[in-house]
Amino acid sequence: MSTFRRIAVEPAGSAEQGRGMTKTRAHKRRDKRRATRRHEAGDEIRFKPRDRELVVEAMLAEQDGDIGHALACLVRTPHRFGSSWANQLAELATLGDRAEHWQWARFAVAAAQRWAGVIPSPLAAKVEREVCAGAQVTLVPDAADHPWQAVAEHDAIARTAANVLLFDELLLELFLVRVAPGLDRRGGGGGNWASTSARAYELGDVTGVELRVRDHETEEWQVVRHLGESVGLPPDALLYGRILHVPGVPAAVFADPPIVIDVAAAEQLAPLAATEPHLSERCVALGAAIRSGFKYLQAPPEYGGEPAAGVRMLMDQGLDRLAAERFAEVQSLVAMYAVDQSSAPAYAFRAAEALTHPPVEAEVRRRLVGPTYAVMWRALADASNGFDRERFLSLAAAEPVSAEPVR
Repeated sequence: MSTFRRIAVEPAGSAEQGRGMTKTRAHKRRDKRRATRRHEAGDEIRFKPRDRELVVEAMLAEQDGDIGHALACLVRTPHRFGSSWANQLAELATLGDRAEHWQWARFAVAAAQRWAGVIPSPLAAKVEREVCAGAQVTLVPDAADHPWQAVAEHDAIARTAANVLLFDELLLELFLVRVAPGLDRRGGGGGNWASTSARAYELGDVTGVELRVRDHETEEWQVVRHLGESVGLPPDALLYGRILHVPGVPAAVFADPPIVIDVAAAEQLAPLAATEPHLSERCVALGAAIRSGFKYLQAPPEYGGEPAAGVRMLMDQGLDRLAAERFAEVQSLVAMYAVDQSSAPAYAFRAAEALTHPPVEAEVRRRLVGPTYAVMWRALADASNGFDRERFLSLAAAEPVSAEPVR
């Protein structure tokens, strides 16, 4: 959660108004579907008082390490279903004692970000305001219907503002010592995390679950756990974030998903790690750096047009549009793996996202398992972490299910 409200954006479609173009029947159907989705999305983010209570209860439960209760609270708030928060809780609840130190470390930082995002302090408000000023983004209460890019920009700004409070202002130490000491222990001990500085890193190669990154300033190489940070990014993109040292191999992981910046922003941020600039100056520089990375944001799949023939066939067989599109993506990844096995880490990341949807996993188990596919699933498991790895290994050992999909 964040004390940010909603981002003010131009009304969708305003650039097309007044052109005098006659819409085709397909365009009208597409607009109707989009309007329906916008209405549903708007309903989801309108909290009722009980929803707010459940969110607070989930935060308190996760701070106590009661993952099951936190998840039970969160899934009762529709706007959170399927979010990264819910997915992280669900994975920890499923893995139980099998969860690794790096997972608890990432979870501890995410929980601390949520905690920092609701601190009613002048300092928190000042940090948010200055980061937004640097990013040239206006945040106002209760603006509705945000396009994906505005949501992605808001997320990057919110996490950056929270991290200023946690790492630069050392509130992470307070959180781990006073608020959630259990998360500190499960993450392998974060006593030195609060003093970890953010730096710009150049992307290197990925081998299995290991990503090599080079400090943009010192040119020193190190290995971190690959959690999809390099997927979809061009070679000239730089990652800006904090690397935590945790027990395990590899023994390092980004504290949270790093933001993507360009070279000019990296040069401007470099002095921040070595000096103590005024808080406002530091926040404005961070906001400008975030803005430089907006061009690297990746749009989610667009399912507004008519489905492809293969997707339509899957829909005719009983899958809904979303499941059919995502299962078709898994099919395409299987085909690409047969041609280029060196990109297994990217395939694994994309397949794992699709398989989080139960109808997709059910269809994969019906059609894409057995001796023909076992080698590929094991290769994706070798390039995956946590529950994703377990799911891929399960698919590698599975036999096809003969039952027809539910219509």
